[in-house]
Order: sequence, then C-alpha cells, then structure tokens
Amino acid sequence: MRQYLSILFFLLLTLPGYAQTAKQADDLYAAQEYAEARAVYNALLRKQPTHPLYMYRAARCAQELGDLDEAEKLFIKAGTKYPLRDFFLGEIYYQQWRMPEAIAAYEAFLPNINEEHERWPHVQQRIASAGVIARYLKHVSRIEVLSVKRVSRADLLSAYAISEENGTLRLDSLGSSFTTQRADRRYYSVSVTDTIDSLTATRTLLVSQQRLLHNWEEPDTLSPAINSGSVTNYPFVLTDGATLYFSSDREGGLGGLDIYMTRYNAALGQWLPAENIGMPFNSPADDYLYATDETNGYAFFATNRHCLAAADDSLATTRVDSVDVYQIALGERTFLRGLPDNELVALARLDSLIPLLSSSTQSFGEVSEIRTNVREYRGIIGGTSVEYASNNPSNRPLSTNAHADADSIFFVLNNDITYTSLSDFRSDSARVLYEQYIRLEQTQSQAIEMLDSLRHQYYDADKATRASLQARIPNLSNEIDERKRTLRQTLTQIRSLESAQ
Repeated sequence: MRQYLSILFFLLLTLPGYAQTAKQADDLYAAQEYAEARAVYNALLRKQPTHPLYMYRAARCAQELGDLDEAEKLFIKAGTKYPLRDFFLGEIYYQQWRMPEAIAAYEAFLPNINEEHERWPHVQQRIASAGVIARYLKHVSRIEVLSVKRVSRADLLSAYAISEENGTLRLDSLGSSFTTQRADRRYYSVSVTDTIDSLTATRTLLVSQQRLLHNWEEPDTLSPAINSGSVTNYPFVLTDGATLYFSSDREGGLGGLDIYMTRYNAALGQWLPAENIGMPFNSPADDYLYATDETNGYAFFATNRHCLAAADDSLATTRVDSVDVYQIALGERTFLRGLPDNELVALARLDSLIPLLSSSTQSFGEVSEIRTNVREYRGIIGGTSVEYASNNPSNRPLSTNAHADADSIFFVLNNDITYTSLSDFRSDSARVLYEQYIRLEQTQSQAIEMLDSLRHQYYDADKATRASLQARIPNLSNEIDERKRTLRQTLTQIRSLESAQ
C-alpha cells in the first residue's frame, strides 16, 4: 500500500510540469514554430509513445519542415481519430508523386466534409490531377540533357541559343513572341476580358499576324483547339511552318502551365487538337517555351518545378522569379518502360539533375555522369540505350557480357527460358548470328559514342568547325538509326531460329 501511495504522490508532484510542457508544445504549434514544437512533442512521445494527438501534431510539424517520411509514419501511427490526417497524407503522397496512394487518402478524407467546405475544391482538383499524373507516368519520354541553367524569368531567353535560321524569340509582358525565320508571320499572346452573366474574367490568348510587304495585317486569334485555357502563351513554330508548341493551363494538364503541341492541317484549313507532350517536359509546376534549333540538333524547355521555396516546391503552381532551362538533344522520341515507379518518378521530375542547378550553365561533360546513371535505368546493350517492357520477352535486352568471361551471356529467349552461356544455344545458326549481333552491337556502341562526341564538339565549336561537322553528324545519326533497325531484325531472327529447334 505504501508503494502505491509513493507512486501516486510522484505523479501528483510531476503533473503540473507535464501539463505545462504539453501547453508549451500546443502554443508553439499554434504560432507555427514547427521546429521548436516538434522537439517538445517528441519529448512528450517519449513519455507517452501511443498518444494520438502528440503523434498527429508531431507529424504536422515534420510535414511543415519537409521531413515527409517521418510525417507519414507518425500520421499512420496516429490512427483515424483526426480526420485531417487523411488530407495531409494525401498531400504527402501527392508531393512524392505516389498518385494512387494520394487518391486513396483524399477519397478517405472527403466523407468528413461537404461541398461548402474550404478544402473541398482543393481535394477534388488534387484527385483529378493525381489521376492525370498517374497516367502520364506510364509514358515518360527518354531525353538526353546537354546542359541546364537557372536564370531569372526576366533573363529567360539568355539561356535559349536559337540560331536565326529557326526564327526569333522575344520576351514580352505576357510571355514571349515568336517570329518565323522568313519574318513573314509572328505569334504572341494578348490579354482579353470576357463578360458572362455580369461576371468578368481575363484570359490570355495566342494570336498570329501575317506580314505583307512592310506592314503587318490585323492579328488573328488562333482556334479554340489552342486557346482553351485561361492562360495560353510562349509560342514556338518549327521550320516546317505547321508545328506549333505553346504553353497552357487548360483542363486535363498536369498542373500549372504545361507544354502542348499541335499541327496546322492545310487541307482542312485548321489547327488540329493540341496534345500534351508529357513527361519529363511537363510537371505539376509551370513548364513552358519549348523551342528547337533544328540546325544544330538540340531543343530547350523551361520549368520552375525545382525553383519553389515552399515545402511542396515541386508541386506548387505559384509563379516564381527563377526558372531552370534544359537544353536537350533532338532525336526520335522513345519511352521508358519496365521501370519501378520510384525510378519513373525520379526521371519524370528530373530529380537527378537538381544538384547541377546553379546560376551558371552546366556543360555537356559535367552532366555526362548523371546521363549515364539515367541510361542505366533503361538497360544497356554494349552502351546502347534500350527501352523494354518487363512482361514482353521480345523487348528485353540482350547482355553483351561486358564484365564476364567470353562464354557468359544473358539472352532472354522467352518468358520461361534465359540463356547464360553460348553453349545453351541448340541452333548453330542462332549461335553464329548471336555472335554477329554482339559484334554489330559493339560497332553501334562506338558510333553512338562518336556521335555524342561530335555533338559536344559542335556545341562548343566556332562557325568554321560547325560547318565541317554539319554533314558528319546527320550521316552518322542515319547510320545509327539504320543499324538499330538491323539489330532489332537480327534479334527477332535469332529467337525465331532458336525457337524452331
């Protein structure tokens, strides 16, 4: 009995101090002093590890401080006592591009509010956006980054090295304007005010003007196929005169401004429906001004996905003063397939290039190591990047045994059979053809390395050197494309010969 009385006396002595500590944490939390509040809540949790409110508040502090992994763990441990938990979990998953989990969390939160609640439109928008992002993550394009530069929005065009043969870009108050290489047509944005049922709204539309002799005709507003958002700007037209890239915040995008592409159909006399060019060009932030230099074989696009200072910096749509301009190599558009979701997300967000972002340009050579790491995600055949789907054996890579003995290979015949040695072949013809494939593949690898080297030289060369390289680069590129087709045909023939045995 005396022992129990001693314990009770101890609790009575310590209770005022304990209550004061909890109040201190709540006051710090209410004042948005999240680092200090987190420390106090963590101290409280050491005394009461299962206290749901302390876990919930500690999770919120961790979330505000950007420690999303810890916030997620604490929210889950806190349980469902606090309905906002599901909302904040949805925000965490959305920021990490874990879109199916984000949708599930948001939908779990919705029954706790009604349509008049202030969070209702935000949650509905997040669910719709998460669904779009999840779909686009299944079609991430492979790009080869040549350089990346962070600049102010006011200096955006300083990072766009577009030769006059491809037209002229100029910044204006609504984005940028583009004039064709013949200076006979220009595209730019105008601001218009619409009045519907006594309500006014301002929109930004793309228009074009044709030049006759020395005068510009009246501007023509481009079709609704282009001007369907509240903001449409940053036009660029390819040298074919029919392919238009622009930015828009229209519905169905990933969020903020996205880059779209459309073509003019001369037979119909109209622009075709615009298509979102997808990831990694677009993100839930602002992405814009896709422009190409077809003469020199590269393109540019700008994004502020990594320029936002808020906790969910890669997802906010708030306009900021800085943008990152990526220079990429032009080439056939291919998609990354068969990768884990977290790797697709990292490639879509261009996460691997974040350390390179600074006020100065990062050169081709400085990003080569990162480009190599990205290529490893896709699978390598003798240095050649190959996209493949894991459930399609005809698209899986053949290893060239770069780090093993001469007889060691990795050849996927079908879903059930994989060869690891040349002696595994039953068909002599297939084995000989496979050895030819390896030699051709090595030639392809050397050609690709040479093409990369020539492009690097071209990028840094003077005018005379560029002239000497202008024929070599496209010729070598054509050889690589032709050899790529030969490799695919040879691969099909090997499997056919071996399967016939």
